[in-house]
Amino acid sequence: MFHFFSICYDASNKGNIKIVPIVVQFFSKTGVKHWILEFIEQMHESADDLFANIEYVLEANELKLNQLVSLGSDNTNVNVGNHHSVFTLFEKLLPGLMKR
Repeated sequence: MFHFFSICYDASNKGNIKIVPIVVQFFSKTGVKHWILEFIEQMHESADDLFANIEYVLEANELKLNQLVSLGSDNTNVNVGNHHSVFTLFEKLLPGLMKR
């Protein structure tokens, strides 16, 4: 498909339902492309639950984790906190991962 990619996500509330769109960004021969990979319903907005769901979506779309180069999200502690966040969970697997 492509060599390296970034993902972005953000939770949105629709009534009592929390929806998380996951978008992939990558370079192609014709320029930068953006795809919506998935809209997931997220019951709990913990770092562990978000990480597990994002990891599942990447695997389900045959995206290799070692080709993920950056992670984009809002700046809540769940997403980018220094001690236990979605970013730190990915960073354990991918030490060179960048925050966007």
